[in-house]
Amino acid sequence: MIVHHDPTLNRTTTGSGRVIDFTLEELKKFRLKDKQGNATEYMIPTFEEMLKWAKGKTIFVLDNKGVSIEARVTMVEKYKAEAYCIVMAYTFEEAKICYRMNKNIMMQIFVPTPEKFKEFENTGVPWANVVAFVGHKKPNDMAVVKMIHDKGARCIMGTSRNLDREFIEGKVAGIEELKGGYDALLKDGIDILETDIPVPVSKIFSNGNSVNPSVKKYFRNK
Repeated sequence: MIVHHDPTLNRTTTGSGRVIDFTLEELKKFRLKDKQGNATEYMIPTFEEMLKWAKGKTIFVLDNKGVSIEARVTMVEKYKAEAYCIVMAYTFEEAKICYRMNKNIMMQIFVPTPEKFKEFENTGVPWANVVAFVGHKKPNDMAVVKMIHDKGARCIMGTSRNLDREFIEGKVAGIEELKGGYDALLKDGIDILETDIPVPVSKIFSNGNSVNPSVKKYFRNK
């Protein structure tokens, strides 16, 4: 297993073609590119290399990218990485498989509506094992956020496909112009923002004044 976002090599590496058509030895000959498209000294990492590196440094959310939930859970267990890996379960059946395999693993589950909330309740998977992804835009029925909070779980919402794009595509002069949009999500009860631009977004929260008190302890001024 390797860590790579796209199904092809072209965008982020010096290689070209489908990732699946290469051996690991061949993949290791390519170099990752920076944002400007320049080759760097870095290679495509294996999942094992990333798990070893990440301990004590960061938290992963493990997307599937064609790798089964069983395989991802097995790797997390092998490296005793339960404390710093959140496994993404795309279906409630996957969530049940993950919980059955390891009751100490946190999962990201898609719970965008009150109806899906009620459906998940029937899985038997404890909310203590869940962070709930409510969508790439504010839910039509915000009651689902309160329902999730009442279970003691946190809500994630994606800004990578909307607010982030305005900054990335140069539609605003600076990230500060979007502060109201990000603030509004936190005030609505969203606990975690899934963003493609974490460094710029972090700057608009630097004073901590607009952060929901329930999550303020996770923010640090630098």
